[in-house]
Amino acid sequence: MAYVHWLRRLLRARELAAGALGRSASFSTPTSGWHARMWRDAANALGAEFRDLGYGVSEFARDGRTTRMLEQLVMLNDPVTLRVTGNKPLVYRLLEAESVPTPPYLEFNLDGIESAQDFLEAQAGPCVVKPAQGGAGGAGVTTGVRDRRTLMRAAAQAALSSRQLIIERQISGDHYRLLYLDGELLDAVRRPLPSVVGDGRSSVAGLIEAENGRRRRLLGQHILKPLEIDLECESALRAKGLSLRAVPRDGERVIVRKVSNMSGEADGESVRDAIGDALIDEGARSVRAVGARFAGIDVITADPAVGLAASGGAIVDINATPGLFYHYQVRNRDQAVDVAVPILRALLGLPNSNPRAAAASSLQASLVGETQS
Repeated sequence: MAYVHWLRRLLRARELAAGALGRSASFSTPTSGWHARMWRDAANALGAEFRDLGYGVSEFARDGRTTRMLEQLVMLNDPVTLRVTGNKPLVYRLLEAESVPTPPYLEFNLDGIESAQDFLEAQAGPCVVKPAQGGAGGAGVTTGVRDRRTLMRAAAQAALSSRQLIIERQISGDHYRLLYLDGELLDAVRRPLPSVVGDGRSSVAGLIEAENGRRRRLLGQHILKPLEIDLECESALRAKGLSLRAVPRDGERVIVRKVSNMSGEADGESVRDAIGDALIDEGARSVRAVGARFAGIDVITADPAVGLAASGGAIVDINATPGLFYHYQVRNRDQAVDVAVPILRALLGLPNSNPRAAAASSLQASLVGETQS
């Protein structure tokens, strides 16, 4: 088919472009300093010995037990579990077997894009295209797919991360990250969509450039990803009748992505008390289904106080190497959970305690000061 050959040529062009972009515009973030501070504070709280081994690796010891972390990576999930949770179709099948709602979806590849087109046409609203495997940090995800042309472009972009792809119905609602440890909910964070605020003069592209410049200046203080200008960005803007050339009004907030992993610091909100028992139970059953001791569950729902079936929501991903910064970069810091403490407690085999704590560690205090500055 001619369009398949076109897709493959586009895929090769995108590979070359991605390499050039990575060399010129990537964030070479020295994130190990932030993680070292987080783990050092947790070690102090538990009376554990802390050693910074360099290269992002920290070591902890107490009462004859030793463990290590590599930035946010911890020794809780085995390699098989990591592979399972990295396979989105497999995760969806495991959740379906537990009657946990997931989006209606179809697995396909570039040679079978006709099936994805049929799936798209059968949906009442927009769809999401993403890699079936890999695609960490939202890479290769395109929301708001409504037509064949966008589907083809989204499939080519997702194929940079995985040969197998997924198209799924786009779920309406707010984005939440639920963090589980040994079946217990540690924290829940509402994650806003990445946005920029207009000044009445700058285009959306200019505002994104300025925001990325600000984020670069915060390297080592906050773990922030750059706002990428790609198909997902174009799709999010198009949904609001905007483009990269549009000039928002002064004070107007413009959503530039429908994937929440690139939000700014202090944008999130700790909402542990807003999560209802039904959703907590669905999350616990989900981590058991994939065999994870420690995982972040990405949920989209219009009402976290009820179960997903009642709200029309769904679990859209399970991350067995979840980032912890989301739980510290919240605006309601008096409700924040110092999640590193219960995680380190479990790794060192210490007795359980209530993980809920006010945001009073030196790391959290420093984040407050940096945000205000």
